[in-house]
Amino acid sequence: MTKPYRLLFALLLIPLLSGTAPAQESLSRSGRLTLKPGLGVEYINRTIEWGDDTSSAMKSLLMTFHAEIELQDGFSVAAIAGYSMANTESLIFRELPLSVDLEVGNIGGIVLGAEVEKSLFFWREFTIFGKARFLSYLGSDNEWTIPGLNVEGSLTGKPNWMQGQIGPMVVYEGLDYFQPYVFVQYNRLWGTFQLDETVLELKGTEEKSISGKSQICTGLGTTYALTDAFIFKAEAAVMPYSGGIDWSMFLKFQYSFRL
Repeated sequence: MTKPYRLLFALLLIPLLSGTAPAQESLSRSGRLTLKPGLGVEYINRTIEWGDDTSSAMKSLLMTFHAEIELQDGFSVAAIAGYSMANTESLIFRELPLSVDLEVGNIGGIVLGAEVEKSLFFWREFTIFGKARFLSYLGSDNEWTIPGLNVEGSLTGKPNWMQGQIGPMVVYEGLDYFQPYVFVQYNRLWGTFQLDETVLELKGTEEKSISGKSQICTGLGTTYALTDAFIFKAEAAVMPYSGGIDWSMFLKFQYSFRL
């Protein structure tokens, strides 16, 4: 099993193996499963490294559908699918027949992922959850022209990246409609950017490994029950690193019903 998939396996299983459910965490209060389909919008602003002590900004807007199911009170899993526009400011490729300083621009791609959330223990009006999420972005092929070239030539490439998050979340449940929360996570982003160059009969391929400079994430958010069935969630997070800070924002609207 390759390293990325070992990490995915750990992200999805650690909350499940972190202990048994509390006594009051039965198979849902009504004996039925709760479904929470929802739509999410997320904006990620990350600084990525790609070798030679070089870094650039990566900005991504994700629009996602969440199919969440609550298996027990305080224990839910979700599948995530959607679309993202990702913009990496610039990447330099030196191993091609002609070196290129590529202004990447916006590239669309498919987003797939999964999320697990499990209550671990309670203290007064606070609940401590373990939460893990994995996202995979599969960029589409894109073409660029080679600037300053007097002969026929082209560039074709696509990015792929993955993001794994895991950590505790503290939720305050003492209010009627609001449930504010804070969280701290290990948050890792890694991936590749492959570029193919063709200049007359010359052809070459170079692949860059990319990784996020920040790996610790902290933030706050709130869940607001508009009605018994409609739920709104908002979240903001910062990811500090030596010399700067990254950030993200997340909004989700859900409809909850029991089978």
